[in-house]
Amino acid sequence: MILKSNFPLSTITTFQLGGPAKLYLKTALPEEAIAGILSARESGLKYIVLSGGSNVVFQDKGFDGLVIHFTGAKLTSKNLEVLGAKVILPASANWHEAVKKISALGLAGLEKMSAIPGNVGGVVVGNAGAYEQFIGDKIDWVEIFDGKEIRKIKKASCPFGYRDSIFKKKNWLVLRVCLKLKKGLPANLAGDKVKLLKEVNEIAKLRWQKFGCHPTCAGSFFKNIELKKVPKKILAKIDQTKIIENKVSVGYLIGESVPKLKLGGIYIASFHNNFLMNDGTGTTRDLIKLAGKIKQAVKKKFGIELEEEVRYIL
Repeated sequence: MILKSNFPLSTITTFQLGGPAKLYLKTALPEEAIAGILSARESGLKYIVLSGGSNVVFQDKGFDGLVIHFTGAKLTSKNLEVLGAKVILPASANWHEAVKKISALGLAGLEKMSAIPGNVGGVVVGNAGAYEQFIGDKIDWVEIFDGKEIRKIKKASCPFGYRDSIFKKKNWLVLRVCLKLKKGLPANLAGDKVKLLKEVNEIAKLRWQKFGCHPTCAGSFFKNIELKKVPKKILAKIDQTKIIENKVSVGYLIGESVPKLKLGGIYIASFHNNFLMNDGTGTTRDLIKLAGKIKQAVKKKFGIELEEEVRYIL
């Protein structure tokens, strides 16, 4: 366990933004994270639980409370439980490492989500996904601490949406996750563990070639637009080749609406219009202003309201 005061939040978020946390607790142990929450509640101190730090943005002035950084669990035979086609994972474990280990067991369903940055808990909270695989579709139950007690929530009671879940709306601590997977791949691949791992590695390589292993951003900044939410008259203005998996590419919308803008130290990436990058001098204020300009431009061009995928902690 690590406990510090006035801790720079920019050092633990992929955007490298944010001022100091009044108090910072880093732990991989559920009991220590729960103790931190109870202590904060007892003292009237506001708190927030942080997972991998890959999809959040803190204020430039920091966070006047306790940041509980629940991370660092190493997957072992003790905390990675396998029950047939079900696996139980600690929320504080690295997501990519979990995908590799699970795929090596011959369990299919996560391989396309390889190399998504962050921890297991954060992936669940944001209902992360790739290539039409979404973590919410694999959930059996999620174990949480709600500030008073530890309880399990079945999938039916935690509805998942596109890049959204009930966990984004609750200040809960996700402790463990049970995933329901498949033994092996479809029949044509015969459930070959080697082929599963090959796909994991290929997708990771593709992702890292595009974006780098540690880009100073939060990945995709805005949510792609679900086709069902686009009026027909607006859809007529959109290049139909930019509709992928029943969603309109936000990268396309941004590219058609604004040039490669830069505001302060935050800029639109050269390799992807939906990646806002920090050149090392950026501030959260710069980011919010640039995001606002992009939203205004897309609204003016297409009449579509963009919604952030990242979470502002303001």
